[in-house]
Amino acid sequence: MDPITHTLLGAALAQTPLRQKTAYASAALIIGANLPDIDGIAMLADSDTALLLRRGWTHGIATILLLPLVLTGALVLWNRLTKHTSRGESPSLHIGALLGLSYLAVATHPSLDWLNNYGMRWLMPFDGNWFYGDAVFIVDPWMWLLLGGSVFLSRSRRW
Repeated sequence: MDPITHTLLGAALAQTPLRQKTAYASAALIIGANLPDIDGIAMLADSDTALLLRRGWTHGIATILLLPLVLTGALVLWNRLTKHTSRGESPSLHIGALLGLSYLAVATHPSLDWLNNYGMRWLMPFDGNWFYGDAVFIVDPWMWLLLGGSVFLSRSRRW
């Protein structure tokens, strides 16, 4: 799926009661929903390397287990660095809840990518086979409408 869809899914999850579980819950859900696309950095090298790494290591099971730990660590570090500079009372940080939300958000990414005809490699780095869901297009305006509409409606003050 495209980055807009991943971001909208993270934002839609952040509009649920999950955002009240801990400080930085919304950030974990939105960033985590996009984090496996860090393989896009390979485009800075050359197009062959980018194609080789696309939807591979960062979308595989091993990395899906690692990325939430990295995200949670970064958000805890951010909390500690900004704790003394923030004004007002901020929600308390619960590391376990933040880790759980990070796992949820990161897991949504390859799940959405699997749904389209481009597919992904779930078993990287152990096996390079591609898996395809063939249910939606890579850029699907219906997904945008569904997810964006739900975020819009949840943020509206009136019907």
